[in-house]
Amino acid sequence: MQTDVIDIPLLIRLIETNPEWRALLRRVVLPEELLELPELFRRLSDHIEALTESHRRSEERLDRLEATVQELVEAQKRTDEAIRALTEAQKRAEERLGRVEERLDRLEAIVQELAEAQKRAEERLGRVEERVDRLEEAQLRTEEAVRALAEAQRRTDEKVDELGQKVDHLAEKVDNLQRTIGATMEEEAEDWVCYLLEEKGYQILEAPVQVRMDGEVDVAIPAARDGQVIWAVVEAKTRLSWREMEDWANRMRSEGFRRRLTRHGVPGPYLVYIYGLRVDAACDRAARRFGIGLITGRGERVPPGPLLPPVEPEEKN
Repeated sequence: MQTDVIDIPLLIRLIETNPEWRALLRRVVLPEELLELPELFRRLSDHIEALTESHRRSEERLDRLEATVQELVEAQKRTDEAIRALTEAQKRAEERLGRVEERLDRLEAIVQELAEAQKRAEERLGRVEERVDRLEEAQLRTEEAVRALAEAQRRTDEKVDELGQKVDHLAEKVDNLQRTIGATMEEEAEDWVCYLLEEKGYQILEAPVQVRMDGEVDVAIPAARDGQVIWAVVEAKTRLSWREMEDWANRMRSEGFRRRLTRHGVPGPYLVYIYGLRVDAACDRAARRFGIGLITGRGERVPPGPLLPPVEPEEKN
């Protein structure tokens, strides 16, 4: 049997020159999966392009998001600054409120002191009436007692009028209360010293006088006992501490100061008192140490020490 010999090179040339044969050969030789590769590659390329476009759009969105985030960061910074400003403003408001509360506390304390002063004023009026009764009884003894009673009655009437004026004045603005308390305090100190002197057996010789020496002495009262004339000098303070007690004692111990008192009509010897509306705890000990009589709105807490001697005025050349 004769077998035909295939001319391979000729067959290859025929296949290369005939497209239909090439296609037929591919279907015969190549599996179907390989034949589908070009289409798959095309679809893959389209998919890659779509992914690339999607990635580009994602980057653009990311850029926009980053810009938005940056704007939010800037807005947050501004918000934080606004919050800090509000916090500082709140802090200042709280500080101002604290100062207002402190002023209210001081105002309430002043009003309370004024109420206490009014109460003591009423008590003083009762004591004044008692003094008038005693002076009326003493008027029958001597003509000097009659003159003293008349002078005391005049002063009593004046003080009653002053008390009425002060009671009316209590309705005025609070900023006038301190001056009213100061005036009342000096008068109360005067009344207490007069009362205490009489209790100790002294006779008030004249109306108490205010010694105007740069505000260094508030009241001076001449009195006599057993033929000796003395002068009670009084310093009145709203608030008393150890320092005020020591300063007053040093002034009265100074010969120069007592010489000035003599020139102002207060020749001594001197019985030294100090009056306080509010008194620190150390004042009793200071009064005993410095020999000063301590008086409050309730009376004498510490009696005065020995009399301070007078000082002769300097002779003029």
